[in-house]
Amino acid sequence: MQAQILPQQIQKTVLAPVMQQSIEVLLLAVTELNLSIEQELQSNPLLEINEEAPAAPDPGPEKAAPYDNDPLRFLREPLQGQYSSDDETLEDIPIKIESSLEESLLQQLRVEPLSPLELRIGEYFIGNLDEDGYLKITCEEVAAALGTQDRDLIERVLKIIQGFEPLGIASRNLEECLSIQLAAMRPARHDIYLAIITGHLQDLGHKRFHQISKETGLALPEIKEAANFIAGLEPKPARNFRPIRSSIYIQPDVFILKDEERGYYVEVSREGVPSLRVNAYYRNLLGRAGLSEKDREFIQEKFRNATNFIKSIEQRGHTLRRIAEYLLIKQMAFFDRGEDLVPLVLKDVAQAISRNESTVSRAISNKYIDTPRGMFPMKFFFSQGIHQIRGLSAASDDAQGSVASRSVKDEIQNIIIGEDKTAPLSDQDIQHYFKRRNMQIARRTISKYRQGLRILPSNLRKV
Repeated sequence: MQAQILPQQIQKTVLAPVMQQSIEVLLLAVTELNLSIEQELQSNPLLEINEEAPAAPDPGPEKAAPYDNDPLRFLREPLQGQYSSDDETLEDIPIKIESSLEESLLQQLRVEPLSPLELRIGEYFIGNLDEDGYLKITCEEVAAALGTQDRDLIERVLKIIQGFEPLGIASRNLEECLSIQLAAMRPARHDIYLAIITGHLQDLGHKRFHQISKETGLALPEIKEAANFIAGLEPKPARNFRPIRSSIYIQPDVFILKDEERGYYVEVSREGVPSLRVNAYYRNLLGRAGLSEKDREFIQEKFRNATNFIKSIEQRGHTLRRIAEYLLIKQMAFFDRGEDLVPLVLKDVAQAISRNESTVSRAISNKYIDTPRGMFPMKFFFSQGIHQIRGLSAASDDAQGSVASRSVKDEIQNIIIGEDKTAPLSDQDIQHYFKRRNMQIARRTISKYRQGLRILPSNLRKV
């Protein structure tokens, strides 16, 4: 065996720095773009804000609107402002300040009569809770981290924390979490509830009541009563300490607006995005004869970076505009009359605007569009189509268009909401429903959509 160095010729794609920067800017949402511009202004002396440029037009009275998991909420419930813009009482509304879970627990810990070591152990436990309030480490790991061998002391501190509000905090599993809440409530049938929690939690979750009855000797009515009580306990103690989604405000990157003169039209958000230019002094400095080679190279590099950055921002706006204009044309029935979305995939848009699919994917990533129907992520308008078929068989060519898969998901959700809870519909029942509407959807597809909507199967929905 002998080691040798041999030359080898290979071919691979390497993105030029200009292309890399263009892709990075395209991925940025408008709020992130503002931060990127601030950083570039500080790092590049040749880049400056063009104060002479006209201010960006105001696309509407509201630049940001709340968004939650149900985008169609804006169709079902028009937003009603709680206060008008000239409401004199607006300034008197107190600002609600919510403490974090960690702050709440530390406050409760510090009023306990604990030694310095116990306080350190408690703080270590609190710092290792997950977002649901469960403990992510073992007592052995705490002992090793803090250099103590007193396991009883560590267990005692953990029990103290588990007695804090919210009940069930710092539990190591679901069984312990529910047991702690049960112990604090002390219901009349405490022993029965505790036996089911500690020994039959899996069966309870799958509503295997007969199996529990067989193993415990309890009557079915007793087990169902216990199931209803246990279902009222909190499986995620830290739930109420999470950020409330409805209070998160999102700044749209694109607006679809409508007025009487122009009808529908597209505006790309320029809020907080200043007009940029290359500093004239440094640009003229390149033409001077006495400039050293080192200074010339520095200015040339910064000049290229500045011009490329400005072009990247312009290209981003141009790409977003063209995508939004295509969405407006294809989804006009949705914007105008609130009808179902037309099926649309990235390939369709990419071909229409002469861009790569990857470019379109980057452009719509984490971007939001404000429309007369509400605010939506741009990805909301992209979905596969489910064919509607007329005729005797799916093999016939008599296809009468298609429906967006997102509309099918909404239909599945509405069907399940309106079903008889004592006899819930199975995936096959829902498949037959769509078949009667001449829509051929596989049962596994319905199951996938139902799981995506976080809806339980029929046997677990039965009351």
